[in-house]
Amino acid sequence: MINNLEEMLIAGRLATENLNSKLGEVHHQLKVKEGEIMHHITNEKKLEIEKNEVQLCNAELTEKHEISLQEIKDLEGLIQALAAHLVNLDKESLNLLSKFDEMASLYASCFKLVHQEKDALSKHAQNQYGELNTKFLTLTSEKDAIQMTNDELSNRVTELEKVLESTLAQHREECRLACERIRNLESEAETLISKKAEAEILISKLEEKAGILLERSTTSENQNQGLLLKVSALETEGKENTEKLQAEILKKSEEIDTFRNEIMKLEQHADSLDKEVSELRMVLEKKDQHILQYREHEKKLEDQIMESKSLLTAAENKISEGSKQYDLMVETKQLEISRHLKEISQRNDQAINDIRRRYEFEKMEIVNIEKDKADKAIAEIEGGCDQKLAKCKEESRQQLMRIQEEHTALVTQIRQEHDKKQLSLIAEHSEQQRRTQLQAENELREKTTFLRSEHEAQIKALRTELEDECQKLEEELNLQKSKEDRQRALLQLQWRVMSDKPKEDQEVNSKQEYSNKRSAIGSKRSHQHVLDSPYYEATQTPVPKLLKKVENAKAGSAMSIPKHHKKVTRHEYEVETSNGRTVTKKRRSTVMYEDPRKHKINTPKANTPASVVKSMKGGGHPRPSNIGDLFSEGSLNPYADDPYAFD
Repeated sequence: MINNLEEMLIAGRLATENLNSKLGEVHHQLKVKEGEIMHHITNEKKLEIEKNEVQLCNAELTEKHEISLQEIKDLEGLIQALAAHLVNLDKESLNLLSKFDEMASLYASCFKLVHQEKDALSKHAQNQYGELNTKFLTLTSEKDAIQMTNDELSNRVTELEKVLESTLAQHREECRLACERIRNLESEAETLISKKAEAEILISKLEEKAGILLERSTTSENQNQGLLLKVSALETEGKENTEKLQAEILKKSEEIDTFRNEIMKLEQHADSLDKEVSELRMVLEKKDQHILQYREHEKKLEDQIMESKSLLTAAENKISEGSKQYDLMVETKQLEISRHLKEISQRNDQAINDIRRRYEFEKMEIVNIEKDKADKAIAEIEGGCDQKLAKCKEESRQQLMRIQEEHTALVTQIRQEHDKKQLSLIAEHSEQQRRTQLQAENELREKTTFLRSEHEAQIKALRTELEDECQKLEEELNLQKSKEDRQRALLQLQWRVMSDKPKEDQEVNSKQEYSNKRSAIGSKRSHQHVLDSPYYEATQTPVPKLLKKVENAKAGSAMSIPKHHKKVTRHEYEVETSNGRTVTKKRRSTVMYEDPRKHKINTPKANTPASVVKSMKGGGHPRPSNIGDLFSEGSLNPYADDPYAFD
């Protein structure tokens, strides 16, 4: 019987251990399912976040669409403003065209006038150069003629000197003869004195004639000065003409300066005109140089005349000395000399008069020619300016028409391209919006259907598993209660049978007390452990309440998840020594509960019946429990002396 009871106790212990292991597996499965439930909750939260993100994206897209519509409206307004601006630009371009036509006409007229002035000045300069060349040639010819006359005079003077020398030689010879004849001619002295008086009278007359000649020379000098004054007057007139030309040039330069900002090419023409003016000034300077050379030549001639006069005076002195002896020879020679001098003076007067007449005639001709040339040049310049103005106007109009046509073509092209781009952008934007909306709706539908199916499958599996486990646990508890009742009845029978032996009764009573104490302590500890365990409420509460709690946990926050914690349990037990004393000992054990949030599941998997069976078969490690303390009774418990048994 005892062996049977021990076997029954062992079987009961094994059954309780199996039940404990099954409870541990159930607790582990509940943990896993709670983790899965939390994972589903997190997935639902993620889906809600994604849904919110999709809604935000839709809102952003709608805002972008509105912004694009506003931008399109702004672009339309800009296009209208550009059109108005283009109209204003067209008006301004027309005004500019009119102004440009006016400027072109003015420019052409100025250009023609400048060309005409240039031509006139060039022609005038050429004419003046030709005239100056002719004058220079005439002056050179006159100079050559004067030099010829001077040469002739010098030759005549040399001849006269030779004649004088010959006469002097003859006079010496005659003096010798006269010395011989003086004595013979003393009688004739009186006649000679009378002749001497007559000679003195003639000498006075000759002196008077010499004074007259001097006066004539002074008059000729005065005439030369008058000619010089006339030349200076002509120079002043030329200067006045140049000043007039310069004034006109300055006026035109001022007019050119007014148009210089608009037409830069006139500056080159003005520079060319300045160059031509400088050339004309050079020509005038050359003219002045020629005049100075002419004056110098006149001075040279005057010097030669003075030399000739000095020679004449010397000759007259010599003649006066020789006239004492040879009055007749001197008179004849003086008469010839006077004739020659008269002829020379007449020739000089005629030459001076001819030069005056030629100068005045040439001056008048030059003035008339220059006036005619200026009139012709002005007429030609005006005609050329008119032609160039007409050409410039036609060219500017053609260019403006081309520019307007190109401008209108560009505006139409820009508008067409803008309309095409606008339509393509609107179409692309609408298509992108439709695609994104369709994709988001399809994804949301798929995710919601998938999660609903998984959630429903998991809930169904959990319900079936929980109902099966609850039924099994109730059956096992009923079996265990029936076994405990049978064991108690058997123990009571043993106690009654063994009540005849007192020592054994004492031992049995002591061990019974010990077993009762230990069973009470063990029952208290087990009851406390069961109450402290987080799965006690799950085992005691019915299935619908559990489902409601699960639904409430889904709707709850992450703070409802149990954190990592530990449970400390203390065990007291008595040990019988060899002296018969009993010693109470204490032992402490800790049980760790991990945080279910550490078990991260990346992909949610639906619980199928096959997976549930696998989880039931291969559960986690069984948690130690103190249910075995209920069956420890005295010496019947083989593990009573083992302090580490049933811990």
